[in-house]
Amino acid sequence: MSDVVKKKRRWPYVLGGVFALLVVAVLVVLWRLDAILLKTAQEQAATYSQKLGRPIEIGDISTQLFPSVGAVVEDVSIGAAEGEDLPLATLAKVDVSVAVGPLLSSSGKDIQVKNAEVSGLTVNVVRLADGTTNVQRLLQRLEEQSPPEEPKPEEEKPTDLSGVHVERAALTDGTIRFVDRAGGQGARELAVKDLDIEVKDLRAGKPLAVDLAAAVLAEKQNLKLSLHAAPLPPTLIPTPERVTLKAEKIDLSPLGPFLPPDVGLQAGTLDADWKAELGSAVPGGKGPTRLVGAISALGLRFAGAEGGKALDVVLDTDVAGDLATGDLSLDKLKLDLGPANITGKGRVKGMLSDTPSVEGFELVGRNLDPAVLAEYYPPLKKQLQGMIAGPIGLDVRASGTQAAQAINVSVDLTPVRLRVPAQLTKDAGGAMKLTASLTGAAASGGALKFDAKADLSGVDLRPGLLVDKAPGQRMELTAAGTYAPGKGGVGMKVDVPKMTANLLQDTVTGSASFATAGSGKKQTTTFFADVKANKLDADALLFDEQELAARNGGTVPAPESAELPPEDPARFNGYRGDLRFAVGTLRYTQMDLTNVTGVVKMTDDLITVEKFSSGVFGGKVVADGTSIRLGPAAPQRPFEAKVKVEGVQVADAIAQATPRKVMTGTFNGNVDVKGIGYTPEKLKETLLGGISGNILGGTLLGKDLVSSVSEPLAKALPFASKALKSNEVTSLSENLPFGVQIKNGVAQLSKPITWTRPEAAMSFDGGIKLDGTLDLTGAVALTPSTVKTLTLGKVTPPSDIPVGLKLTGPAWKPEVTGVDVKPAVTTLAKLAASSLAGNLIGGERGQQVQQAIEGGEEKLRADAEAKRKELEAKAEEEKKRLEAEAKKRAEEEAKKRLRGIFGK
Repeated sequence: MSDVVKKKRRWPYVLGGVFALLVVAVLVVLWRLDAILLKTAQEQAATYSQKLGRPIEIGDISTQLFPSVGAVVEDVSIGAAEGEDLPLATLAKVDVSVAVGPLLSSSGKDIQVKNAEVSGLTVNVVRLADGTTNVQRLLQRLEEQSPPEEPKPEEEKPTDLSGVHVERAALTDGTIRFVDRAGGQGARELAVKDLDIEVKDLRAGKPLAVDLAAAVLAEKQNLKLSLHAAPLPPTLIPTPERVTLKAEKIDLSPLGPFLPPDVGLQAGTLDADWKAELGSAVPGGKGPTRLVGAISALGLRFAGAEGGKALDVVLDTDVAGDLATGDLSLDKLKLDLGPANITGKGRVKGMLSDTPSVEGFELVGRNLDPAVLAEYYPPLKKQLQGMIAGPIGLDVRASGTQAAQAINVSVDLTPVRLRVPAQLTKDAGGAMKLTASLTGAAASGGALKFDAKADLSGVDLRPGLLVDKAPGQRMELTAAGTYAPGKGGVGMKVDVPKMTANLLQDTVTGSASFATAGSGKKQTTTFFADVKANKLDADALLFDEQELAARNGGTVPAPESAELPPEDPARFNGYRGDLRFAVGTLRYTQMDLTNVTGVVKMTDDLITVEKFSSGVFGGKVVADGTSIRLGPAAPQRPFEAKVKVEGVQVADAIAQATPRKVMTGTFNGNVDVKGIGYTPEKLKETLLGGISGNILGGTLLGKDLVSSVSEPLAKALPFASKALKSNEVTSLSENLPFGVQIKNGVAQLSKPITWTRPEAAMSFDGGIKLDGTLDLTGAVALTPSTVKTLTLGKVTPPSDIPVGLKLTGPAWKPEVTGVDVKPAVTTLAKLAASSLAGNLIGGERGQQVQQAIEGGEEKLRADAEAKRKELEAKAEEEKKRLEAEAKKRAEEEAKKRLRGIFGK
């Protein structure tokens, strides 16, 4: 019993000992925790020191776990780089503490930051002897070390931070020092001191208030800025509601040396007492917007200003508006830019409602000449690069109600000289003016009605190397329609039921609409256009390659897209649209098209020609079902062409490619091909499909195939003969059907093409390369009457005499090569000898000798049939050779690509 009592009395001592050990262990861990954290932080600082080229030091880290979890980091510095004598930044202390109870009870979801304070921050901005600053050097180093830009990740759902509550966050006693070492020994120093920024009670559901105060180049605080935001959402992303700015005679001249050298600021002062109620003017904001107060930057002098002119910039506003209803009140709007100014006054009410009204509204610009302003601010001259000079006329006036025009806008650039490189030029005095009128919703059944006109007759668009429009030629654009914002302030819709473009001598009319909705990956863009013209001369409006080369030093400029970085293949996602057109007569690339009609649809990046028809070259072309994808880069864009041709005059069509007359006749047929890319090199690899049809009443010009074989045959015969006279043409059959299969860069005949004329029967097989080079093997079988004429009556064979040959060279200038007359010469020599022997001997005996020499008529026919099969075999062999060569080229190209991928 006594043992049991002793054991019971002993357990408090055991428990006390265990607790004491735990306390000691915790104290040891806390003591070592600070050292461990400090060591880890210093190791990380050393790593970043190498990246920044500046020593980073951390003096001490101390932590606490109760009653708040917190840490204090002291004596942090980012030191000077090589050639600098002051550290970039020093920081006395960072103090952060978080309540323990809520953090533990919520498993880390309820984060209550009691205090987050940065104190004693000093940033040294040093202008070095070469005129650069240490900040510019740091930014340049960071840019050099930044990794290549990676594709943007898919949008993720915003993080819910509703469990975060910051009672106080602040920057206190901050300093930004500006030290000018460029002047040698006498360094100048100035500072923004006593910089305080404070945020209190930051959490979801509560309004946000940020206050900033600082002594800018002064001993006491002379700059105050406050920002107020609407109650924060769970993401804690603020929507600003109100901004207040106050500044008291801040001398800007000491800041000049620390601004970029091309600014050249030498003197000036800043005063401000300005307040902005932002409302719906910012994304996510609601309610009216109001801007009240003045901001003045006086006596601004810049290096190089003409005559040392000083520029006064004053913005004085008392402006209120509401984007949701279309209200705007200009009690005062005055912007002075030296000699130039913009003034405004008046009111607009309910412009986006059914009952708009306007009271004495006007917005007028005077002396808005950028070239004159550049005399005060020389950097503007460099930015303008002589592109614009002369006073811009700006006049916006309005009055009345929905029953009359509400707002008239006029922008007159007629007095202005423009020189925009690679786009346009305009001399002063050349007409260039935009006028527009706006009325309210009730007049149009929509939100806002507009009627606009642009006169560009004084503009020269030829420098853009696209539109061949000289100054003085007509170019006027007019449009009338409605604009309506999308629901919830997202997206918009524009309807233009009436638009007209007067382009040189032609007029285009039509209607269009455009709408956007949604945002991010769910954003959609829909459009529609219906364009009509009685006549349109695109050749007169656009440059052709010869004109481009003449204006570009003899070479056709590459398209700008060739120099652009790879585009996002998904950039057209969400696009939906229809384009309809009808043109009575269209002149394009020296082709005269008639009754051109079409319907083109776009779905994401897929362009589909639902309907297209046009009269051309005396016939008709239909391209229904043709399609292309625009998403991939140009070399990888897949396309499919489906074209039906009826009654097209071959001579007129070929004349577009070559001035030589190659062929006549009428073509009916179908083109059904698909491929990837546009260049000849790419099409040799990817183009597949076929062309089929027939040529009616065709004639091959410039080459008489019968004469081409008769001449070498006549020369080779062992007796007197005479080549047939060349007519420089080869007549085809009245209806010549053909079919072509395109593969591996060669258009191969599906089966030999054959036709018969009184003078010969002709047959060809083979192909034509995509560059237009012929590679055809065939035969010209001379009829008995033709042979009789050729042999001057000595021989009249019982059947046709075939002569093998090849057609090579460009299709527009074919060459007859490889004429094989030996079999024909042998046959004709036998026939001539037998005929001569039979005539000399005469009678039945002569016929027997003649048959012995000839080997009988059956043998002659057998020889002809054998020759025909031989020619067909050669044609088939040639076809296989072409296919093998194409396959080999494809394999070699594939090997080259693999070597390019693996670097071997």
